[in-house]
Amino acid sequence: MSRHPLFIASSFLLLCACPGGSEESDSATAGEDTSATGGIILPTTPASTGEDPGTTTALPTTSVGESTAAAESTTGDDINCGVADIQADVRIPRVMLVLDKSRSMVIEPGGYWDADGDDADGDNMTDADGNMSPATPKVTRWKSLYSVVDFIVTNFESRMDFGAALFPATTATGTYDAGACKVNPAPEVAVGTDMGQTILMTIPGPDQTNQQGGTPAAAGMATGIAGLPRNEALSEEEDLRYIILVTDGAANCASDAATDKDRFEVYDAHFPEMVAAAKDAGIPTFVVGIDIRDEASPVKGDGNPDATNTYDKLNEVAEIGGQPRLGDEKFYNSLNQLELQAALEAISQEITSCTFQLSTPLTDSQFVRELNVQLDKDPMTATALEYGKDQVTDCATESGWHFTDETRSAIELCGDACTTYKSIGLVDIIFDCIQF
Repeated sequence: MSRHPLFIASSFLLLCACPGGSEESDSATAGEDTSATGGIILPTTPASTGEDPGTTTALPTTSVGESTAAAESTTGDDINCGVADIQADVRIPRVMLVLDKSRSMVIEPGGYWDADGDDADGDNMTDADGNMSPATPKVTRWKSLYSVVDFIVTNFESRMDFGAALFPATTATGTYDAGACKVNPAPEVAVGTDMGQTILMTIPGPDQTNQQGGTPAAAGMATGIAGLPRNEALSEEEDLRYIILVTDGAANCASDAATDKDRFEVYDAHFPEMVAAAKDAGIPTFVVGIDIRDEASPVKGDGNPDATNTYDKLNEVAEIGGQPRLGDEKFYNSLNQLELQAALEAISQEITSCTFQLSTPLTDSQFVRELNVQLDKDPMTATALEYGKDQVTDCATESGWHFTDETRSAIELCGDACTTYKSIGLVDIIFDCIQF
């Protein structure tokens, strides 16, 4: 889904099209007190000659979009106090998908899994009907990951910029040497706006089963970090950067391995070091596991780290990455495709920003008249959480909105308003003004 361009329409047409919007008869009236706004005090409604105090002769509204809002008067004249020129753009995080495409993601039988979870006991018969009918055929872990990446970039690229880095690279070999550990120094797809389709066309297709290589997760993290440089034009608080790392095994392919046996049969201690380096650079890492079992691996020459509990290792790096889950399981483990999609959807919602930057700070004569957060994506049936001109006092405990500081240059959604926006991605912000 592409990020919606801002569109401007007349108030009459806009109000007819916007679920949750008010009719002209519901607009701010002359006697309303615009000074009671919670934690930050708006200017007192001024008196003006020839009109009642606070009277507005225009009824500005906003456009509808997933991440933007603007206002316009019914007349197009300057009597709207400039609210027609205000745009509200949600802060866009930059997100690098660091994806494991090792041989273990497609090899038979271990690289195949019960994607829809209909065969928990593994007897190839459907659990729901008492093992009376065949279960859905298993698919590769990579096919499931591709499908979930498709879902995430389609549903969230209006609210964040995506890029993708693979480990190992598509040029990695199936040989027991450094050729199996190749990782490109730059991401396969640079982070940018509307890069979802580019990602899907660049990474291996869902039905590809000839992937090769080990699990050079540390090098994958290094590439992910390189693809998320600091934006010096933004403050650290505004420069939102994240890595979502997805893997199905223990990291190997250490860059300083003395022998090929050390390269593949020993856990790469540089992996947690690189996750820590990302965190130090201001890039938190979400860790997602694919079918990770809480058990130690056998000691044998199979190309996987010996005597290593991958579950414990991913718990460790999830803590180091700064985005651990609550409870004993710190990373997002998934035992089928349904759980994998739920994990990445939950992460994407958490990453979604609830702060809208205004194109210009509101002046003394301008204010937020309404803020409506849609409860459904269908414009014909949607209802909304409707909030008025009063901002909340405590964003941590109340639902609604507030200005982030006294400059009134950004609006943050609070409580249920933020949670709902993270899920649905639709908000209308309606500005109004006081005539002097």
